[in-house]
Amino acid sequence: MVKSNPERMQKWLRTIASFTEEPGKITRPTYSQAWVDSIEYLREIMDELDMQVRMDTFGNLIGRYDPMASREKPIAIGSHIDSVYNAGAYDGVAGIVVGLELIAMMHENGLCPKYPVEVLATADEEGLICQKGYFGARFMTGDMSIDEMLSYKNAAGKNIETLRKESGIFEGVPFGTDLGWAKDYYSKYLEVHVEQGDVLETAGYDIGIVQGIVGIGRLFFNFAGAADHAGPTVMNGRRDALVAAADLIQKTWELGQANSGEAVTTVGRLSNYPNLHNVISGMASLVVDFRATDDALALALAKQIKEYAVSLREKYGVEVQLVNEIYTPVKFFSEELLYSLRAIELPNSMELFSWAGHDAKAFAQIIDSAMIFMPSIGGKSHSPEEYTKIESFSLACDNLINLLII
Repeated sequence: MVKSNPERMQKWLRTIASFTEEPGKITRPTYSQAWVDSIEYLREIMDELDMQVRMDTFGNLIGRYDPMASREKPIAIGSHIDSVYNAGAYDGVAGIVVGLELIAMMHENGLCPKYPVEVLATADEEGLICQKGYFGARFMTGDMSIDEMLSYKNAAGKNIETLRKESGIFEGVPFGTDLGWAKDYYSKYLEVHVEQGDVLETAGYDIGIVQGIVGIGRLFFNFAGAADHAGPTVMNGRRDALVAAADLIQKTWELGQANSGEAVTTVGRLSNYPNLHNVISGMASLVVDFRATDDALALALAKQIKEYAVSLREKYGVEVQLVNEIYTPVKFFSEELLYSLRAIELPNSMELFSWAGHDAKAFAQIIDSAMIFMPSIGGKSHSPEEYTKIESFSLACDNLINLLII
C-alpha cells in the first residue's frame, strides 16, 4: 500500500510559511515578493516531480502530471498560496501540499494516474489586495469580465494590472488574454482544506466530506446623525449615529444566537466619525455578514435586519441607509464526486458544510467539485494559532490516492 511522507510535507509547509512580507508573521499578499518567492519554490518542487509547469496571466500556478500523455480531461487538485495579514501556515497551503504529495507518491512509486492531474496554487483567494474573494479562481472560470476585475483597487488605488506589473514576473505578458481558460478544460476539481472551525475536532472525527458551502451575504449600512459636544448637549436632544449602529449590532447578534447551528451573523467592520472621545457621533457605518445553510433562512434573516434598521430612524432620530447588499446562494457540491469520496470509505469521517467561501465555490459553477476538510485544532484560523496535525495530511493523502491511480 502506497504511503505518504509526512516529513516531506512538513518541510514544504515550513518553507512556504517562511515566505512573508512581515518578519515574525505570515503575510503573503498576491504579487508581493513573498508571493513571488513562494511561487518559485513551488515551481522547483513541480520540476523535481517531472510536472509540466505554467502560469496564467492572473498568476495562478498550474503543475501537470501526465506520464502517459493522456488525452483525458485532467482533474484539478489544489488551493491558494496567498494569505491574510498575520496568517497561519495552513489555510490554502494545505491543499497545495496535499496535491503535491499525491503526485510525489505516484512519481516515486512508478504509479500512473487514471487521467492527468493538475495541482493548482491559485492567486488572491483571500481578496487581500482588492477585497474580492477567490479572485484568481474567478479569473480561471470566467466568472468576471476583465473590465470588472480591473475596477477593483487596493487601498493605494492600484488595480490588478498595476500590481502584477510591480511583481516583476509578468514581463511582456498582457493581462487577461486567457480569461476563463478553465471552462470545459477540467473534469473535476477537488480542494483539500483545513476546516477553519472546530466541528470535526469537537465531534471527534478525523476528516470531513464537505457537502457544500453555505449562503453568504453582506448588508452595508450608513447612519447619519448630528455631531455635537459630549458635555453640553442634553441626552434627549441627541442624534447619535453610533448608538443607532450599536443597537443594530446587538440585534444582529441576537438573531444569530436564535438561529445558532443553522446560521451565523456578524458585524466585524465598523467606522465612526469624527471618532473623538468628547464628540457625539455624527456618522457611522457598518457591514453585517450573514450566513446560513438554507437560502430561505439567510434571506429571512437579512429581511429582519433591514426592517429593524429602518425602525432605528425614529428611535434615535438618525438617517439609516442601506447602501449595498450582496448574497451568494448555498452551493452544494457534485453528488457524483461526493459519491466517489464516500466510496473510498475515508476512516472516521463525517459530512458537514463549509461556512467560509473557497476556490471550490467558483469551480463548482462550471465543473464537478468537492472539498475535504482536515481538523483545525482549537478551531483557529486566519491566525498564527492556526494548526492542523501532519497526521491529518497523511490520512488525506493515503486515502485520496485511491481516487487517482489505475
